[in-house]
Amino acid sequence: SRIAFGSARSGAQEVWLCERDGSHPRQLTSMGSIAGTARWFPDGKRIAFDGRRDGQSDVFVIDAAGGVPRPITTSPADDRVPDVSADGRWISFASNRTGRYEIWRKPAAGGEALQVTRGGGDVPAESPSGDLVYFQRESEDGRLHLWSVPVGGGEEKRVLGPVQWGDYVVVEEGVYFV
Repeated sequence: SRIAFGSARSGAQEVWLCERDGSHPRQLTSMGSIAGTARWFPDGKRIAFDGRRDGQSDVFVIDAAGGVPRPITTSPADDRVPDVSADGRWISFASNRTGRYEIWRKPAAGGEALQVTRGGGDVPAESPSGDLVYFQRESEDGRLHLWSVPVGGGEEKRVLGPVQWGDYVVVEEGVYFV
């Protein structure tokens, strides 16, 4: 019944919440730099987001009621664009820790990050069934296409394209995209 979104209305890009009709906007984060890409956990009690602090981007989790964000990633690389699995146990994200952006996955409760893609990837979205991670990758034609890979890694398959950066969503019925 609520929407989590990024806005710079406070002077810095932060995560905000509002009712589904847009009423009662409330600033949730106070990172003081850039915070966004808000993704709800299925329980509706927590939100994953990416934020830049100390010169790098990391993934954080914050209670929807407010509080201090808890870092999920702390590598010296840029970790960004989180997505939460349908069961709430995993967070997928893009990271350039190998020298180019790849998709990684980490337990939401903590633990080691696991590399999922090997040929490059950005903007992950896990399938509702939890068996695939969709992601975007620039193809030989210089445009972004949508790909999928099993959540544990494996064969990376082109699904469709071209698509605009970040403009897709995976649902039970299929994929909506621009």
